[in-house]
Amino acid sequence: MKILHIDSSMAGEHSISRAMSSLIVQQLLTAHQQDENQVIYHDLYAHPPSFLSAVAMKAVRSANLEGLSDKEQADVRAIHQAIDELFACDVLVIGVPMYNHTIPAVLHAWIDQICQAGKTFRYTETGPEGLVANKPIYIASSRGGIYSTAETLQYDQQEVFMKSILSLLGLQDIQIFRAEGIGLVEQREQRLLAVQQQIQAFSWGRNHQVQATSVPFMAE
Repeated sequence: MKILHIDSSMAGEHSISRAMSSLIVQQLLTAHQQDENQVIYHDLYAHPPSFLSAVAMKAVRSANLEGLSDKEQADVRAIHQAIDELFACDVLVIGVPMYNHTIPAVLHAWIDQICQAGKTFRYTETGPEGLVANKPIYIASSRGGIYSTAETLQYDQQEVFMKSILSLLGLQDIQIFRAEGIGLVEQREQRLLAVQQQIQAFSWGRNHQVQATSVPFMAE
């Protein structure tokens, strides 16, 4: 089993999404320890992808590197590497904190790398069609406030965006483990313990047939 593990938080060792995504990977490896496992890990905050440029996007689509600078050629190679890793992995684990109602800029830069028309999706007469074979996606979602209620859902451009953009590529099997309200100091430890227990109790050994549902923790 090949796991592609992506982290994007700026919080380092204090990051909740990093701790969650690491626990998810540990649970997967434990449940499938009889397999030949490989983990490809990218810390996008420590090593941020270049923001997508018009030059790089055109070069990827045309497969023509003529006239490109060394930096532009490196950007094109990085795009191809990100796409190749996405196609090659069996499971994708992403740590996704909420910053200003949405995802970190470095994570968006990686998404812009993998979302390439003609490579990972294509336009048809009936709309976009994903070109990536469906596979389990595990998202470790963290946010300081509560954004899963009917009143606050309108502010969620984090989980909603991730599900939408992954669906564009053909990835529908999305499981979200959510730690929210962690900015509420008096409830922080209770909420973190709850999502940790949810991850540990999840059925990790079930051949990766994951449904597109989330596992929220809501305050009683």
